[in-house]
Amino acid sequence: MTTLKLSEAKAHLGKYVRRASEGESIILADRNKPLAKLVPLDELPSGVKPKMGLLEGRAQIPKDFNAPLQSFESDFYGK
Repeated sequence: MTTLKLSEAKAHLGKYVRRASEGESIILADRNKPLAKLVPLDELPSGVKPKMGLLEGRAQIPKDFNAPLQSFESDFYGK
């Protein structure tokens, strides 16, 4: 198990996420105090797995979702 300073993790986050996805557990620490653990998804506690469609049927997208915003266009284009 690897322990990292937060500054190191921020600087090279992609590298450490890749290592975690390959099975390595990584502890994130601030001033030598452990704060969080980066682990692969299949090692989440109590068998928790991400679920697709979690809010299916509970959220609605209005029909004019992609319609241009009139106030934005007038402010942006000066019309």
